[in-house]
Amino acid sequence: MKIIEFGWRAYRIPLRREFVTSAGARQFREGFIIRLQAQSGLYGLGEIAPLNRRTIPAAARALTALTGQLAGTDLECVGLLTARLDLTPDAANAIRCGLDIAACDLIARQQGISVAKLIAGSARDAVPVNATISARTPGTAAGLARRAVQDGFGCIKLKAGMTRDPGSESEMVGAVRDAVGPNVLIRLDINGAWSVQTAIRMIRAVSRFGIEYVEQPVAADDVEGLAAVRTAVNVPIAADEAVTNLDAARLIIDARAADLLILKPMIVGGLRPAMAIAIRAAEAGIESVITTTIDSGVAIAAAAHLACAAACTRACGLATAELLESDLAIGTPHPRAGMMACPAGPGLGVEIDEAAAAPYLERT
Repeated sequence: MKIIEFGWRAYRIPLRREFVTSAGARQFREGFIIRLQAQSGLYGLGEIAPLNRRTIPAAARALTALTGQLAGTDLECVGLLTARLDLTPDAANAIRCGLDIAACDLIARQQGISVAKLIAGSARDAVPVNATISARTPGTAAGLARRAVQDGFGCIKLKAGMTRDPGSESEMVGAVRDAVGPNVLIRLDINGAWSVQTAIRMIRAVSRFGIEYVEQPVAADDVEGLAAVRTAVNVPIAADEAVTNLDAARLIIDARAADLLILKPMIVGGLRPAMAIAIRAAEAGIESVITTTIDSGVAIAAAAHLACAAACTRACGLATAELLESDLAIGTPHPRAGMMACPAGPGLGVEIDEAAAAPYLERT
């Protein structure tokens, strides 16, 4: 299938409230919506949203360069063009992700099937999802967690690691546990903020609150340290930022450094690369959890298809549209009683809502 046209538009979407992590605070999300059109008239939508906002200008320059190269290219060769991109790994993988999402959308539309069935052959109809809580104070975190449980969530993902003081961390986690009661799952996301010894000390301090697992307690490049933490504590450990591609996942699996892998399509370079990692992890007896990177409705729908294709049983981090002022799309999947349905196909099952997106998305 030949591509006859490639287009892209930048977006900038404010968050409904400040999003705080151990890496800092974020007030808005930036990225690009892309469109691949084939000779048949069918098209596929994709999204490119590097997590490092400083790489956005370089990504825009790369997209400008790709615009002339993609016309006339066979769809299956699109990914090869990204190998020549002179970009940081996170920006390059985000571009690969956007192109892979758009290609999957286009192929699935042509075949009249969902993206989930395209990448896996069969898929779950829905997956459980968690609520993501980010707050500066225990009281605010408790209030947000209480509201999430009222909305039907059975799992809370709490952004943590902003402190190296066990007392302060315990106060935050304890406030959330008190707010949600004993039966709601709580997982912590540290975003690589702690040293090995700090991680061990902190995880032991909060373990009494019944933690489902802790994501990326140490730096992404410290697989040995991650393994050391996993050995030293009795709370399951998940690798998140460390999972950047299949080779990185293999290193983690071989080192027995994690009990779970957190897979973000925007970080690993697309839906099909993420699916390959999920398959490899499953072969090793390791579960995968799919999450967004707080993207618009296009990438949220893509991640939901991936989670259903991977048959995830643990709550996935897909319920993030509500964090943004607009998700830009019609058909974006939303949580219902702690579950998210696989978007109806063919393709991703979403389109850009031009009227609602107008304040945030560049005009064509």
